[in-house]
Amino acid sequence: MLNSRTAALHQLHRALLTSPEPVPDTTLTLNIQDQPFGTSLTYSRPTSASRSPTTRHFLIPHFSFWSWPLPSVVSIPYAASRIATLEATLAFRSKTPKAVWRGTIWFNSITNPRLRPDLIKVVKASKRREEWADIEAMDGDKKNSLNIWDFCRYKYVVHTEGVTYSGRFQFLQMCNSVVLTPPISWMQHTTHLVRPVLSRDLLGRDGERISAGVKQAWPERYKAEEANIVFVRSDWSDLEEVVEWLEEHPSVAEGIARRQREVFVGGGYFSQAAEMCYWRGLMRGWAEVARVEEKEFEGMHGVPFEEFVLTGGR
Repeated sequence: MLNSRTAALHQLHRALLTSPEPVPDTTLTLNIQDQPFGTSLTYSRPTSASRSPTTRHFLIPHFSFWSWPLPSVVSIPYAASRIATLEATLAFRSKTPKAVWRGTIWFNSITNPRLRPDLIKVVKASKRREEWADIEAMDGDKKNSLNIWDFCRYKYVVHTEGVTYSGRFQFLQMCNSVVLTPPISWMQHTTHLVRPVLSRDLLGRDGERISAGVKQAWPERYKAEEANIVFVRSDWSDLEEVVEWLEEHPSVAEGIARRQREVFVGGGYFSQAAEMCYWRGLMRGWAEVARVEEKEFEGMHGVPFEEFVLTGGR
């Protein structure tokens, strides 16, 4: 928790320090929990609130834009460099033709507590799993773990949300690979840029019902030639079929993968420049709408940022 709090403050400090124009003074609340609450800056919000006029979640870039101190991750800038090197030398058609995933099966949302266990169940039930899947729960000593950039060696990358959002999502979006996931339930600050094709549309199951929640969260329908991600069934029951279909339609698969990387990497959305620009815009917007109860802060004294980070916030 301390890491994410400190990282967020460093991100904000860097954005303000390098701003070509002054950013208004303001008072803000910063929530670094997975679950958003109140009126605060937060990492994610539920998609169900995306069109509500009373929504007051202000999304901030993930702390990994500064650092995520795990050897298999490091940070978004570091991973972006490793992925760029990999993608420059590995064509999509030469990637491993399997769906890949690693993770802990117990790390689930209360709204979908079976998400990860069901993924493992579906894969284990497949008689052909060795042909299409490299999907495993992390063992206790993590010997079967993968560096985040090595997921990009696969044509198909499976994404699972956690308690709310998943911090790995934006890393996977840097791959020239097809991300396969149930409909996203939690929005990060760039998730609005995804263009999903539903598996029912990909596989020609026009009579299959789309849930009201998915319709509300993702009202736009995209064709395969427009999409940059694939939404599979929430219980993963068509995951194998989707991988098989994409293997049989390689140009479609390659197009979905290419559009993802073109948007998020080619568009610069995960660059440090874009991240800092976003922070500045967010602070300006926040300063315009925030109403501060000044009496709540009477008698309180601020701490210089440099002192705060050196003392660990004590």
